[in-house]
Amino acid sequence: FFLKDIDECETYSDKCHVNALCNNTHGSHVCTCKPGYTGDGRNCTDIDECSKAHTVKMNDCDPNASCTNTQGSYICSCKSKYIGNGLNCEADPCYYYKNLSEANRKESYKTPYGSELCDKQLPEGWYRFVGAAGTKMPTTRVSDYRCGAVHPGWLDDTHPTVEDGEASKKVCFSDRNGNKCREIKNISVKNCGSYFIYNLIRPLKCQMRYCGTD
Repeated sequence: FFLKDIDECETYSDKCHVNALCNNTHGSHVCTCKPGYTGDGRNCTDIDECSKAHTVKMNDCDPNASCTNTQGSYICSCKSKYIGNGLNCEADPCYYYKNLSEANRKESYKTPYGSELCDKQLPEGWYRFVGAAGTKMPTTRVSDYRCGAVHPGWLDDTHPTVEDGEASKKVCFSDRNGNKCREIKNISVKNCGSYFIYNLIRPLKCQMRYCGTD
C-alpha cells in the first residue's frame, strides 16, 4: 500500500529558522537559509555584505558610494558630491565646474569693432557665470555686437528647476542680419539651488560667444 508523505514544512515549520526556507522531501525536509543569511537552516545569521572583513567584495556598490547593511540585504548610497543610484555614481557637476567671470562677457558689454572675441577655443565642460560676467545666461535675445562678440549666445528657453536635474536647452547665437539665430547649440543646464551651471560646447565658427547677465 502507498503511504502519503507528510509535508514537514507545514507540520513542523518551526524547525527551520525564521530566516530560512523549508523544502519538503520524501520522508523529511531541508532547511536552507534565505539569501543574505548564512547558517545550517536551523540557525541563520545575517551576512554583513558591507563588512571589509570579507576577502571578496560582497556588494555591488560604486567605489564612490557608501554601503549600509540591512537584514538580509544592503543599501548603496552615493557619497556627498556624487549623484546616482548607489550602484553607479558620478561626480555632481554642481561641485565640479569652471568659472566664467570676464566683464566683456556680460550682456551689457558693447563689443568694439576690431576687438571681437569668440568661444571656439573654449574647453568643453561645465561652467558657471560669476563676478563681472553676471550670474546666468540671458533668456531673451541679445543684440549683435554684445558680450565681446559679434554673435552673442543666449538661452532660448527658461532655466530648469532643481527637480529637472540636467535639462537639455537650446542656445541661440544672435544673427546681425535680422534673423533670430545664426547658429543653434543644444547644451545641458542644471539648477544647483542657488546658481546655474552650463555644459558648454564649442561653437563651430568664431565670432560666437556665450553671454552672461544678472
